[in-house]
Amino acid sequence: MPKKATWKTQKYYHGPSGAHRRAVYKAMGYTTDDMRRPLIAIVNTWGEVCPGHYNLDHLTRTVRDGIWKAGGTPLEFTAISQCPTASLGEPSMRYDLPTRDLLAFDIEAIVEQQIFDGLVILVSCDKVVPGALLAAARLDLPCIILPGGCMEVGTCEGKKVTLSDLDEMVFGALPQGKADLKKIELMEDVVCPSAGACSIMGTANTMQCLAEAVGMTLPFAATARAVSAERLRLGKATGEAIVRMVFKGETARSIMGPKNLENMLRVCMALGGSTNGILHILALAAELGLEKHIHIGKVDDFSRNTPCISSVAPVGKYFLPDLHEDGGIPGIMAELKPLLHLSAKGVDGRNLKHWIQAGEIMLKRERRSILSLNEPLLSHGGIAVLKGNLAPISSLARMLHNTIPYHRGPARGFNYQQQAKAALKSGKVKEGEVIVVRYAGPRGAPGMPDTYAVLATVVGMGLEGKLAVVTDGRFSGFARGLGVCQVSPEAAVGGPLALLKDRDMISISLPDRTLSAEVSDEEWKKRKANWRPPKMKNAPGILGLFAVNAEQAHQGARLVAHPAPWERGY
Repeated sequence: MPKKATWKTQKYYHGPSGAHRRAVYKAMGYTTDDMRRPLIAIVNTWGEVCPGHYNLDHLTRTVRDGIWKAGGTPLEFTAISQCPTASLGEPSMRYDLPTRDLLAFDIEAIVEQQIFDGLVILVSCDKVVPGALLAAARLDLPCIILPGGCMEVGTCEGKKVTLSDLDEMVFGALPQGKADLKKIELMEDVVCPSAGACSIMGTANTMQCLAEAVGMTLPFAATARAVSAERLRLGKATGEAIVRMVFKGETARSIMGPKNLENMLRVCMALGGSTNGILHILALAAELGLEKHIHIGKVDDFSRNTPCISSVAPVGKYFLPDLHEDGGIPGIMAELKPLLHLSAKGVDGRNLKHWIQAGEIMLKRERRSILSLNEPLLSHGGIAVLKGNLAPISSLARMLHNTIPYHRGPARGFNYQQQAKAALKSGKVKEGEVIVVRYAGPRGAPGMPDTYAVLATVVGMGLEGKLAVVTDGRFSGFARGLGVCQVSPEAAVGGPLALLKDRDMISISLPDRTLSAEVSDEEWKKRKANWRPPKMKNAPGILGLFAVNAEQAHQGARLVAHPAPWERGY
C-alpha cells in the first residue's frame, strides 16, 4: 500500500492537544474538518500604493479556490509591498532595498509563529519578489511564488510608451523648461494603463521572470498579463499545486539548488535584465548557503558566454506582453537549452526538460521578442561585471547597444544623489565628465538607494552618450545611458570611490569590462592613509541596522545579524 501522506500541522492541530489552536480558527468560521487538512498560508501583498499589487486581492480568491479544491485549507494574511516611484531621487529612496529584507522577516515571523504546512506568496514588484524568495529559502517549507503579472502597454499619439519615458521627461526636460507640458499631461494618463508591473524589462519583470526560471512558479506565471483570465487560472492552478507539493513533501530548498540558481543566472543574462537581478540572485544564493556555487566570479563567467536573446525594452523594441505571446520564460529557456540544466526541478514536480516543451512549440512561429542563439541580440549577456582600481571586487553595468561602450573623463563627485541632480539641472556638470555618486551603498546611504533619477535626468536633458555615471548605489531596471553601479567595496567601508578626487580621470570600458581611475598606486596609498570614515548619516529604524549590518553589493547586500567579511578576495 502507498504510504499515507503526512504534514507538519497534524502534530499541532489534530487530537485533543490541538483543541486550543483549533478554537482560535473556529472563531473565524473554520470547522474541525477544515483544521484536519493541510494548512496553507496565502501571503497577500495587495495594496493601493503600487499598481503591480493592485490586482492581487482578486487573484488571491482564485488561489483559495484551488487550495480548497485540492484538499487544503487556505489561511490568508497580508504583508508589505511598495512602488519606489514616489521617492525617486529623494532621501526616502533609501528605504527601497530594505523593504526586500523587511518582507522576508515579515513572512518568516508570521509563518513560523502561526505554524503552516506550506505557503503561496503573491508578489509583483521590484523588492517584493526577491523578498518572497528569501523568505521561501529561509523557511524551507513547500512554497510557490505567484507573480501578479505585467500591465498592458500604453499608447500616446500613436507611439507605445511606458513610465520610464515619462520619468525621463519629468527629471530631464521639465526642469530645463524644454518639456511639452501637454505631452506630459497626455502621458500621465496612459503610461500605466492597467494594474500590473510596468511592461518593460525593469526590475519587477526581471524578478518575476527569474522566479519562474529558478522553478518557484508555475510555467508562464511570470509573463501572463496581470488583468487576464489566464492570470486567474494560474492562481487556481497554483492553489492546487501547493497542496500536491505538501503531500509530496517537497520544499523550497529541494527546488532551489545549485542547478536551478545557475539556470536563473543564465536567464537573467539572456533577458538583458536589470542589474538589480544580480544583487538579488547573490542574496538568494547566500541565504541558501550556495555562495561557493553562485558568486560574482560566476556572474562574470556567465555574462561572457550567455548570449542576450530577448528583444524587450529597454534592451530591445518589444514589451512583456509580446514576450508572453512569443513563448514567455519557457520559450527563452527552450532557446537556451544547450546552456541549461534540464534536470532542474520545478514546483509542479516536473523538471525543466518538460517545462520547456510548451516554449519549443511557440518558438516555431515567427520570431519577434525571442531571438535565436545563432542570431542573438548580443553575443554576450546583457549585464557586465567591471573591475579595476575603482572596483577591485566588482561593479555592474548593463552592456547594451543603446549606450556608448567607452567613456573617459574627469570625475565630478557627490555624496548624495540630490546634489548630483541639482548640479546637472544648474549646468554645473559639463559634457565629458563622469558623475560619481558615492556613499550610496548598503552601509553608506544607508540602504543602497536606487540612483536612477540621476541617469533619467542625464537622458532627459539630452546628455546620454556625452557623460557617464558611477555609483556604489543601484540603478533601476528602467535606466538607460552609460551607468556603472553596485561598486564594491562601497565608499563607506573605505572603497576606492571614497578616495577619488574631482578631476581625477576615470576610464570606463564595457568591452574590456574595466572601471579605473588614472591614479598611481602610491597616490592611492597616501589617500587611504588620510581617509577617515564619514559620520553616519541620519539613519532611523531599519536604516540604522543597514548602516551596521548590511553586506556588500557583491554579497547581495542582505541585512544580517553577522555580515560575512567582505574583504575576502580584496
